Order: sequence, then C-alpha cells, then structure tokens
Amino acid sequence: MTSTSEVRKPHSPRFVRLSEGDSKALFGGQSLEPRFTISNGRFVARQRVAIVGKKGRIDGVPVVGPTASETTISWSDGDADRIGVDERGILLVGSHGELKL
Repeated sequence: MTSTSEVRKPHSPRFVRLSEGDSKALFGGQSLEPRFTISNGRFVARQRVAIVGKKGRIDGVPVVGPTASETTISWSDGDADRIGVDERGILLVGSHGELKL
C-alpha cells in the first residue's frame, strides 16, 4: 500500500547564524562554544540571542555555528508579525552587546 501524504515538520526551526564580526560584537569576542553537533560541521552553540522588534521580543534564540559570511535569521511562521518587524529592522541582543539589522 502506498501513501501519498507528505511528511511535515511540526514547526520551522528558529535560529541565528552570525558573521564573525557580529558574533564578536554580541559576545565580547568569545568564540562560539559548541553545545551539540547537528550536521555538516555545524553545531548549536551555548550562546543565545534575543530578537527584538517594535512590538515584542523572542528570548533564548539558538545560535548555529560556526560563524558564516553574513548574519542570517531563520524564523518560525508568524514571528516577524508577532514582534513587529518593519522597515526600521530589528535588534539582536547578546550577552555583551546588541546589533541593529
């Protein structure tokens, strides 16, 4: 018997990939510390960030390492609307600083 239903993820993973410079700004020059390996040399770091918009914030967002060529954010459905992302951008807040994106 063949099934035609597709397998779906229960949610979209929420995480941040940081450039080297942005990582230093947010974490005071500390290297990203691996918490556990995920795949292809990537890892979930012990460091976390908050994503702040005009209407709210999401705390404890995982950082995926190693650092990348540019900073990117992977959202869950509805996150941008929930925290109020607009043309003014967002703030990423780390343990030693913040960045406006």
